[in-house]
Amino acid sequence: MKEETLDLIACPSCRGELELTEARRRGPDIWSGSLRCPSCGASYPVLEGIPRLVAWPGGGPGRLYRAALAYYDAYAPHADRNYHNPRMAYMREVEDRYILLTRPGGRVLDIGCGTGRQALLLAELGCHVYALDISIGMLLLARSKARDRGLAGRVEFIQARADALPFRPGVFDRAYSIFGAFNHAPRWRDGLRQVHEVLRARGAFLMTVLNRLQLTWWLDALRKRHGRGLRARIASDLCYIKVRVKGRKKKLKLWTKLFTPRELREALSEAGFREIRIGSILLFLRPKFTYSPSTELSGPELFLASLEDKVRWLPPFSYLGAYLMALALK
Repeated sequence: MKEETLDLIACPSCRGELELTEARRRGPDIWSGSLRCPSCGASYPVLEGIPRLVAWPGGGPGRLYRAALAYYDAYAPHADRNYHNPRMAYMREVEDRYILLTRPGGRVLDIGCGTGRQALLLAELGCHVYALDISIGMLLLARSKARDRGLAGRVEFIQARADALPFRPGVFDRAYSIFGAFNHAPRWRDGLRQVHEVLRARGAFLMTVLNRLQLTWWLDALRKRHGRGLRARIASDLCYIKVRVKGRKKKLKLWTKLFTPRELREALSEAGFREIRIGSILLFLRPKFTYSPSTELSGPELFLASLEDKVRWLPPFSYLGAYLMALALK
């Protein structure tokens, strides 16, 4: 952890200032120690250079967060391989395009950084990046990549929840949450308010989340004449994503909140954002989470992607992608 990070972070429970004690350093960086909040008495460790700023609630919510940690720690070694296919490469290209349109610069926040793709892109653009994730496995992989690419000095990795941000108000120029971190944050409304709080005036926020009204679901129901299945799928905005990990007998389950475009817009507005735009990613194509040697779209899929690019921000198509993309300003 860099020394200057102490001026930016705050207690994720009460937003009080944190005091560093028992610090051990490796060169200029803090490698281990304890961060204590005098306001509420909470204490958070710094281990292997990563501040562990996670507030663990009790009861049911606490179990959901710990399950998310277990899910992503187990999935981390497989993530990059499973995302190596044409559809996910296309999705990443779209995400990169709109990240660049936000004109990133200065100090930026990456919420749910995963294995580091967006954090490293932002660092390469010259930003000072604060990349957080609930999963230590994801953070360690991302940090290894940053070191390999000579970007370690530009990225600070922090363990934290998307809906309990450990930062002081007004410290970031831009914020990003790509690939659905808020789908897995039970207190997501709190998280959106906190994103607004930690941004500076005119700060931009770009996010993507899984959509409850995915067009491919409706097309499948029509093609298979299976309206009952569609009704069951959209009957609730909550579900569990399941994954089987090698070496485990039971599938891991991840609590997932699905958003509608209207709900997302209203929540961003209630959080204080303005000039909110909603668009779609993977409108005619499904996400794919299995390895393919090639990452190039071809044939009908290439045509469908080019069509999507033309209607991404136009209703009703903007509301029907597998992922919703929202761009908002403070």
